Amino acid sequence: MQLTKSRKSLAALVAGVLVISGVAAFALWSSTGTGSGNARALSAVNITVTATTGDADLYPGFTEGDVFFTSANTNPYPVTFTSMTSGTVTSGDETNCPASNVTVANASGLSLLVPAGATATPGTIAAC
Repeated sequence: MQLTKSRKSLAALVAGVLVISGVAAFALWSSTGTGSGNARALSAVNITVTATTGDADLYPGFTEGDVFFTSANTNPYPVTFTSMTSGTVTSGDETNCPASNVTVANASGLSLLVPAGATATPGTIAAC
């Protein structure tokens, strides 16, 4: 069987494309380079958590009250709280409601998201 001139040209073209593709792939995967670069990391900013007044759910004998707060995150990325360590409990009326009457347990297993740039994100954690 004889190949015509156009078939020979097509076969040569296909072979040429395959060779060029192989050379390009080899060059792409085997190339190396050197040089210098730099990057700068941001400094994390502390999240501000402020106690707020929530539902009136603290009274004698009730053990399921909540801790209410707002949080501010000025970082350019979101932050997720996964635990809470309780601090000192204070009372606005120490005579009628001494702080010593209230206890707040530490909490773990939380997933409280504070969005990037948030200024007053409300939050609640079960106190017991």
